[in-house]
Formats: sequence, structure tokens, C-alpha cells
Amino acid sequence: MRPEEKLSAARLWAANRQPYLASALFAMTPRPTPGLGTFGVDRRWRLYVDPATLERWSVEEAGAVLVHEAHHLLRDHPRRAEALGIGDGDHHRFNVAADMEINDDLADLPLPEGGCTPQAAGLEPGDLAESYYAALSGMALPTGWNCGSGAHGHHEPWELPADAADGVGEAEGELIRQHVATEVRAAAARPGSVPAGLARWAEAFLRPTVDWRRLLAGAVRGAVVSVAGAVDYTYSRPSRRAGSPLGRAVVLPALRQPVPRTAVVVDTSASMSQPHLEMALGELRGILQAAGIGGDGVAVLSCDTAVHTTQRAFAVEQVQLLGGGGTDMGVGLAAAARLRPPPEVAIVITDGLTPWPERRPPFRCCVVVLVGPGQAPDWAHAVEVPPPGEPLERNVEAWTCG
Repeated sequence: MRPEEKLSAARLWAANRQPYLASALFAMTPRPTPGLGTFGVDRRWRLYVDPATLERWSVEEAGAVLVHEAHHLLRDHPRRAEALGIGDGDHHRFNVAADMEINDDLADLPLPEGGCTPQAAGLEPGDLAESYYAALSGMALPTGWNCGSGAHGHHEPWELPADAADGVGEAEGELIRQHVATEVRAAAARPGSVPAGLARWAEAFLRPTVDWRRLLAGAVRGAVVSVAGAVDYTYSRPSRRAGSPLGRAVVLPALRQPVPRTAVVVDTSASMSQPHLEMALGELRGILQAAGIGGDGVAVLSCDTAVHTTQRAFAVEQVQLLGGGGTDMGVGLAAAARLRPPPEVAIVITDGLTPWPERRPPFRCCVVVLVGPGQAPDWAHAVEVPPPGEPLERNVEAWTCG
């Protein structure tokens, strides 16, 4: 079997064993790398494959390693290594710690030589890479495993340049994570079908920081008669399917639960780092779940100094974010005001490093300031989204007043 055929067979085997990872497995771009001695990935989802190692491993073993490498990218181990301040001398220890976090979930897969596990080092299973990294201090580390910058953040000599045009970009990678997390959560509804650590990752990844149902309800209470997240009476004629106990001559008032027309402007400028984009898409998911269920969905505009895309979306997987230049969120708000019908509520998700219009737009406006030094304008309701695990600094219910 030729190397490319064996790698394709391994990928299909892996997708069959863990189908919720299929989009991640097929997003990795193979690169033959003789002499590597293993498989590895970089931050742009390029998969480095030693042909001699691929020949030595069985299809099942190679498929298990593909699952392992996909987990590094999905769990965003490079960014987590940077958050710990991992230097060039410590990246191997973090790689081993990240392997332990992953392999603890892959006990039923035939990893070559069993892989690095916490049990082999006398550590408790079920923990995170950060904890294993601290516990491994001063311990002898296994050799022969190097999963690349996609696992530890340190650029390896055998990797392609980080700024090469091929591979998966940050925004596209985040959408892959969003899709996989959704698939994992759906699969986890069947007990025992998803590893516990991966299920916890998916739940944490998909959970927005802001309670958007409450926030949007408060916005509409102050701006329009129909209240999102609450109910009101209407004399609109009911559907023919609904029927009426008194016949069709009399239309009684009925309860309704409308949602506001909502536009979301997402800052896609160069200052929006990968963590910022991840947080933005997490909040966008919450907005779509709260306001995109009925009607025409939510208008999503990606904007730096120009609006690059305007889409009607019901799910975050439908959203394409383009940009990478300077920043002017006033351009996005002006474009939102030109939508037909115009929005009742506009939400800007940004790091706040942007000029703002002097005047308030002709609709309720909320500015979600992601963690960083930026600020929201005085005329907008501001929600500061801190790093995961920290509480919101502003009460979302404050929007009900003004």
C-alpha cells in the first residue's frame, strides 16, 4: 500500500471510530517529513508525516495517532502553552503534559507503545495539561515524542514557515472547533459514546460568557413594545392549524414570544488575536441561540475599516469572518443602520481598540469588550467579557433601564 493510500485508510478508520472529529481529521493537510520519527502538527493544521514511521505502524495505529494530533489542535494547546509562559526550554515538558491530557481519553485506541499517559508517570487521570505540566517538574520525561508547534507552541525546524499561505487560518480553525464541539455535544447525549474529557471541553467551549437571553430581553423592554424573552398579548389571527374552540368568528388575545431584530458587528481587525476571535465566536453562538431562532435570523457583519461580509445566520457555522486590517466599528454600525428592515438591537463584539461615532446609532446598542485595554463609547451599554473562569464585571440587567 502506498503511503498516501495508507494515510487515507488511517484517516477513514479514525473518522469511523470518532465520527464527531471528522471535520478536524480531514482539515489536517499532510506533509511528508522524512526522518521525523512520528507524526506532528503545526498551528496551521498541517500534518507532518514520516513515511518510514507510517510504513511501520498499522492502519489502526496511524489512525489513533491522527486522532491524538487532532485533539492537540482542537484543545488549542499552543495558546494554552503561551498562557503559561512556556519557553523554548520547557516546551517538551508541556508536550508530554498535553499528551497525557489527551491519551487519558484515548485508552480504547491502539496508540503506538501506549502513548504518554498520566498513569505511567504515577499521576491521577482526568486532569488538564496545565496540572500535569506542574507535576512533571523535576521528573524524567519520555523521549521520542514531538507533536510540533500545534501541541506546544514552539516552532520546530522541520515545520513550514508560520506565515505560509497554505494551511488553516485562525478564524477557520475556530469554526472547525465550533463544529466539532457541537458534534461532540450531540454525541455525548448517548452515554459512553464520548470520552469524558472531550465532552467537558465541548461544553466549556460552547458556553457563552454573557446571558444573552436576559440581555436582549432587557434591551427590547426599553426600546420596543414586543419583548424578547418574555410574553405579551396579541390579537393577530392565529394559524389555521391552531383552530379555535369558539370558531373563527372571534379572535381572542393570545400570548406570543417575539424576538428583536438583531444585528451583530464582529471586529475582524488585525488587533483581534486568536483568543479574541474564539471568545467572539463563543458569544456569537449565544446571541444566535437567543435571537436567531425565529424570523430571518441575525444579521452578522464582519468589519475592520470596511464591512467585508453581511450574512443572515441562524447558527455560528454559517458565519464567515473576513478582515485583518485596521479598525473602525463606526463603519459596521452605519452598515447595520442601512439594513432593511433596520435592527432594533445592534451588538458589537470587539477588543475596543477602535474609534467610535460621536452620536448614538438609531437603535439600541451593546458593545461587548473582550478582555484587553479597549473601551466602549459612553452612549452604548457595555459588557466586559473577562478571560474564562472570571466573573463579569458589569451586570447584564443594567440594560433594562436606558
